[in-house]
Amino acid sequence: MMGAARSWLLGVTAAALVVALAETLAPEGNVKKVCRLAGGLALLLAVLKPAVTALNGVPFLQGAGGWRSQVQSCERQLEEENGRFYLAIIERETAAYVMDKAKQFGFECAVEVTCGYDEQGVPCPWEVAARGSWTQEQRAQLERLLEEELGVPAQRQHYEETQP
Repeated sequence: MMGAARSWLLGVTAAALVVALAETLAPEGNVKKVCRLAGGLALLLAVLKPAVTALNGVPFLQGAGGWRSQVQSCERQLEEENGRFYLAIIERETAAYVMDKAKQFGFECAVEVTCGYDEQGVPCPWEVAARGSWTQEQRAQLERLLEEELGVPAQRQHYEETQP
């Protein structure tokens, strides 16, 4: 009995630590809200696990198979939404990085980054559109940056020059 209580307490403590770490690392906004929700559910599951395990043989819970499929569906939806948030963060941060580099090159531009997935399924910058005013040399620097540092080839780089 004491071993089970110790195991339960360690599980709850570990879950609380993981939830706290994830919430600390999550960026502000919707991602943090989703992280809090998922963390709260994980912590609730860790707390209630002994009760669910003890009631596993009760006929009421045996009919919970329908709930399982609904939970799995919700999990898939949350994973998809989390993936979209993750891509949006990568797009926003990459665009900010490119705009900062453009300033270092001596010009300002608006940048829009679209993410995709590489052959291994890893999200990465896929396409970049820049709008601004630059010299040929400055544009060449930006093209090299996008290709060498971010892996966006010239055919997926789009430029619209505006008049200063």
